[in-house]
Amino acid sequence: MDFTLDLPVRIVFGTGRRGDLAAELEQLGITRPMLCCTPGGAARYAELGALCAGIFARAEPHCPEPVAMAALDAFRKLNADGVVSVGGGSTIGLGKVIAAETGAPSLVLPTTYSGSELTPLYGMLVGDEKRTKRDERCLAKTVIYDPDLTLSLSPHLTATSGMNGLAHCVEALYPQTPHPVAALYAEAGVAAFAHGLPASVANPDDTEARTRALYGAMLGGAVVTLVGIAIHHKICHVLGGRHGIPHGESNAVMLPHAVAYNRDHAPEAMAALKRALNTDNPAGALWDLAHDMGAPTALKDLGMAEADLDAAAELSVRATAWNPRPPDVASVRAMLDDAFFGRRPGR
Repeated sequence: MDFTLDLPVRIVFGTGRRGDLAAELEQLGITRPMLCCTPGGAARYAELGALCAGIFARAEPHCPEPVAMAALDAFRKLNADGVVSVGGGSTIGLGKVIAAETGAPSLVLPTTYSGSELTPLYGMLVGDEKRTKRDERCLAKTVIYDPDLTLSLSPHLTATSGMNGLAHCVEALYPQTPHPVAALYAEAGVAAFAHGLPASVANPDDTEARTRALYGAMLGGAVVTLVGIAIHHKICHVLGGRHGIPHGESNAVMLPHAVAYNRDHAPEAMAALKRALNTDNPAGALWDLAHDMGAPTALKDLGMAEADLDAAAELSVRATAWNPRPPDVASVRAMLDDAFFGRRPGR
């Protein structure tokens, strides 16, 4: 057994822990933080904004380059010495750009289940291309996980951001280099999501369910840092950058098909998924999970044109550095066809 475990992020987890923000800022020596959020976040998180020297409330999906540059400009004009990101993957990505470009310490309070807050990965939409980077400087110094911050999350965003976090756990089960700790985290994360997500959708005020889902998100973010991603997320980046499909929605549609694609090439991963999901057909169970939560299951319902599948397959193969089943254009095109029409994977 041979592996490296390096998780330098401080994690503060529990109901009401957003109240620890002032103390965590002090511990990091941050005196003039800038708060990043979406346009609606400035009012929603006013008590957090009151602790900051300024607010940049313009976060957008996929972090378009003009928005990122505007945030950097605002950060510098404010003479800020740290960044606080409150929101989902879009807002967290914006904070990552600032941290990577300026070296300023970052603190994150996630409000969705994407898991982005624990990864050294971030993306920026440049033109119609989603460009991703890995930069350790973008890692948060502290992440505050407060389930109460997710209570206002709509059932749709609960389901789609949860499928994104779940995908992090799934892909960590078949990394290029086996990692026993990541495998433990990933299987536990899948189980946490499988129980917490549907219950959170059915009853958005169920704090226990929200806590389980947020725990799954934390584990999913951790395993991305440990072992990286494979073809599933590369396809989702293509779908987002080229076709404007939101990242959570693309994850909800593609995850069952990516699992089916890798099924015969990752036996240990499939065994772990069978245990965590209590099923003999993990791909089908993941499709059922998305469908039963009301998440999208077909690319054709997300504005994708069938005529674009050929190019998407070629771009996805080109972008994929590692996958347990070596990708080729024909097989990926067939996978995308299943996802386009929303076919439930068998077996």
